[in-house]
Order: sequence, then structure tokens, then C-alpha cells
Amino acid sequence: MRWEDIHIAGLGTHLPAPMSAEQARDEGRYPADEFEENQLLSALESDDLSAVDMAVVAGRQAMVRSGRAAEDIALVLHAAMYHQGEDFWTPASYVQRHTVAGTAPAIHVDHASNGGMAALELGASWLASRTEAEAALLTTGDRYALPGFDRWYSDSGQVFADGATALVLSRGSGFARLLASNSTSDPELEDAYRDVEGGFTLVPHPTGKPLDLRGRKSRYMKRVGKEFVVDRLVAGLLANTERTLAEAETSMDRIARVVVPNVGRELLEWEFLTPYKIDVDRTVWEWGRRTCHIGGGDQFAGLTYLLESGQLRPGDQVLVVGVGIGFSWTTAVISVDEVPDWSGPDAGTLRLLDAA
Repeated sequence: MRWEDIHIAGLGTHLPAPMSAEQARDEGRYPADEFEENQLLSALESDDLSAVDMAVVAGRQAMVRSGRAAEDIALVLHAAMYHQGEDFWTPASYVQRHTVAGTAPAIHVDHASNGGMAALELGASWLASRTEAEAALLTTGDRYALPGFDRWYSDSGQVFADGATALVLSRGSGFARLLASNSTSDPELEDAYRDVEGGFTLVPHPTGKPLDLRGRKSRYMKRVGKEFVVDRLVAGLLANTERTLAEAETSMDRIARVVVPNVGRELLEWEFLTPYKIDVDRTVWEWGRRTCHIGGGDQFAGLTYLLESGQLRPGDQVLVVGVGIGFSWTTAVISVDEVPDWSGPDAGTLRLLDAA
């Protein structure tokens, strides 16, 4: 979908302190072979704030940076993929109450690692279809903790990190324009993360043990073969991206930077670098390997990092890529009109990079 008059007005993050991957390996909490293969340096770990409270902090920062008033917000979307602090509850309403309040609809987006990017396209669609709507607040927030989730071992190919992000979409003004975006899916891959052998359960975590996503993936690969998975993932990514680039009236050689999910080096190579035919330096992986995978927030945080670190200039185009289990893809092309001054003590992504 090509967008007209849809802008990004503000970005925000709450990124807790990084914990050393090397230390996790030395303590036997992170498999040594994956430490070498993934080449990840640290993962963020919150020792106080819940997922939704981190999202509130990020949302408030994005609102201040946007220059928009709370009453301008016509929609609140909160994306998350893991426990938000309560069962049978509406976390999006909590985020709304503690950021902008008001009577706009607040909706929880449950779309795994593609949640933030799916919210971006949904928010853009909402603004484009309602001429009276001025802005939308999008947030993400997740915290992965024992006993339910082991950030270093529950999955393979990536390490999960705590953190939250926010983005304010607006009509009329902003520092960047959303040129085009597309969302697609391939449900033939949905059982890659489903425990086919164990079957469905009546309650979460019935065994009391951490989620074993690596086991599910391993058994899935044995059933269908790695080649089948790689071929479909690459085909889905490229088909989606090519459509977005065409609708944005641009091409890969005109894209200044590519923001992809924060995954391990091997996964990065075959899922993104090789299909896109780009070098790692065009991505934000050097920052991402110090952050690790904050669920649906990798893309908003990565874009924030590029701006806070001064790596973008007016006229630059950025390809932002979301991928989530299911499987789903959302890609977007953003054009930078001006570079906001978000450096200094407020630049959370830079504090993270320095700390690691």
C-alpha cells in the first residue's frame, strides 16, 4: 500500500541494562556452540519494570518527541508477544491510561515478533481512512523471565531481551514520511512453533518448566526439512519486499539503511543478508547484537538508534523489516525529511551501545 500524508512524528524506547552473553555462556546458561554461532554480545534484562510499564515510559517519550497533544491520538495499539503481567486483562488499555488517556480505541496486537510492524500498517490504515483522525500511538513491550521463559535457552538462533518501544504516526507533519508498507503471511509454516507432539493445553505452562521453543523447531525441521523452511521464508520475504519497494517507487540500491530483526549472525545471513544481497553494515546488527530480540519492538528501536546516532540524513530512505512466526512479514519504506535532535542524555539506544 502506498501512503499519502502519513508521517512518523516521534519515537521512544525503554531499554534496560545489557547482560553479558559471554557471562551467560561461562555460567552454563547459554549453549557454547550457539554463543559462537550467533555472535551475540548481550541481552537486555529488566530487574524492575513490567512489560507494560516499560511501554508506558517509551510511549511518553515518543509523545514528547512528537510534539503532539494527548487529545490528538485517535488510536492506541500495543503489540506484545509474551506475558504482560496479568492474565485475562487488557494491557493496551493500561498503556493508554498511563500515556494519553482519552476515549480513543486501545487495541492489543498479538502478532509475535511482527507485532510492532503490523501495528504500523494498521495505524496507517486507520489514519488514512478517517479524515478526522490526526495521530496514533503505537507501543511494544515484553519481558521474558523465568520460570516461564529462559531468554538464553528457550529458543535457538536468537536470544530474547526485555524492552519497550513506541512510535507516533501522524497526518500532516513529522520528521519522516511512510511511503509504503505491506503485510503478508504463509500459514503453511504456522506449526514451526507449535508443539505438534504435545498437543494443545488447557492452561499456560502446565509443566511449570520454561517454554521449549527450540525443541518444537527442531522436531519441525526433522518433519519438513530445513530446505523447505528456508525456501518459503526467503520467498515470502522477497515477495513482500519487492511489492513495498515498487509501491514506494524506489529500489534496493536507493535504500540507505535496512532495519531487520535482532537475530543471531547465521540467521541474519541466510534470512536477510543473502536474499537482499546486502552487507551487514547496511543493517543495524552491530547495535542489535548488543540488544537482542525485544519481540515486536526491534524495528522501532532500530530506527530510533539510527536517528539518535546521527546515521541518517534528510532524503535517506530506510527499509524496515518485520518477520513473525505464523509466518508473517511486514515491510515499510520510510523517507527522512529532517533529522530530529535526540542526542545527549535522552538517547537511550546510545547508552545501551556504550554500556555493552
